[in-house]
Amino acid sequence: MQVQRIASAPGTVEAHPLGCEPLQIERVLRTSVAPIDALVGGFRSSQVALFEGDSGYPSNLVHLLCVKAVAELDEEVVWIDGGNSVDPYALSALCKRMRLDRRDVLSRVNISRAFTAYQLVTLIDERLEEEVGESSPAVVVVSSITDMFLDKDMRWMEAHQLLRRCAESVRRVTRDHETISLVTERTPGRVPHNERMASLLRSEADTVVDMRERRDGLLVRLPREGRSALFRPVPWNQTTLQEFRGDLHGEDCTHI
Repeated sequence: MQVQRIASAPGTVEAHPLGCEPLQIERVLRTSVAPIDALVGGFRSSQVALFEGDSGYPSNLVHLLCVKAVAELDEEVVWIDGGNSVDPYALSALCKRMRLDRRDVLSRVNISRAFTAYQLVTLIDERLEEEVGESSPAVVVVSSITDMFLDKDMRWMEAHQLLRRCAESVRRVTRDHETISLVTERTPGRVPHNERMASLLRSEADTVVDMRERRDGLLVRLPREGRSALFRPVPWNQTTLQEFRGDLHGEDCTHI
C-alpha cells in the first residue's frame, strides 16, 4: 500500500491502493461539531462539497471551516461570495473563541464579492484558477452560488448555462489544485429553491450535505448515502458546557 500524510492531523497516515495516483498534499478538514463530523467524516482535498436545504446553518459552518483552515492547515482561503453572505464579525468572533489572532486569520481569507450573475461567472470561470495558482489555498468557498442566477430578469437557458460553467470550473480547479471546495447552493429566505439548478450542482459535487430545520433540531442528511443526524446547534454568542471540558491538553473546545 502507498501511504499519504494527512496534513490536518500530524502523525496520522492514510493508505491509498496502488494504481491510484496519490495527492501531493492530502488535507482533511473537520468542523469540530461532533454530530456533523461523525456523519460526514471531514472534508477532503480534491473534493467538492455542496451544502443545500432550507437552513441558514451551512453559512455558519462555512465561516467556521474557513477559520479552521487557516488555523489548522496554516494555509489561505479563497472565498467567492455570490450572496453577500460573508460576515467579518462572525469570523472575528470565531477567532476570539478559538484564541486566534483575528488580524492574521482575516488577512489570509481572500474574499471576492459578485453583485451580478455575470460578475460571478467572471470570478469563477475566468479568475478563480489564477487566484488559486497565486495563493495556493487549502480551501475554496463559493457561497450562495445560485442567488444571482435566479434573478427574474435573467433568461432561464442563459442562467442554466452560466451556472453549469461555474460548477464545472469549480470542479476542475478543485481537481487540478487539490483544494477542499465548499459550495453553498443559495441563501434561504432570499431566493426560492430551484430543483433543476440544484440537480446540476449535485452532478458536479463529490459530497452533498442537506440541512433542514425541524422543530426538534437541525436535520443533517447525506442523501447519497442514506444517512442522517439530528442535533440542536447553539447560537454564536452562546457558550456550551462542552467548551469548558477541554481536551487532554487543557484547550477549550469550539462548537457552534
